[in-house]
Amino acid sequence: MKNIYQTLIAIMLTSFISGCVNYSRDSGVENLWRQPQTFTNGTTTSQQVLTALGPPSQVLSIGKKTIYYYLKEQVTREGLILLIYNETTEVSVFDRAMFIFDQQGVLVDFSYSKLAAKTE
Repeated sequence: MKNIYQTLIAIMLTSFISGCVNYSRDSGVENLWRQPQTFTNGTTTSQQVLTALGPPSQVLSIGKKTIYYYLKEQVTREGLILLIYNETTEVSVFDRAMFIFDQQGVLVDFSYSKLAAKTE
């Protein structure tokens, strides 16, 4: 009878110590560049991009060009935590957009990443 109680206590302790993990996190800017809008090389200005998308994640200056770099990151993690065995899986999805402007603030080129994080 004592062995049965010890076994039951061990099972109960193991169930209290074990569990599942679900975690998600969004960071960066909202990926508004995925919504329908028109940016045209040679006519769109940096102010129009700022108005449409908001402030970029980074502003870079390379030579005589200015780059607006937008980044959105989504991370999800699922896992199983047991007394003896642990397993977790983490998936990160990045969505990026870059807009390159000349000295006058006119759009020279732009590009989006192929894999898109979900829009909010």
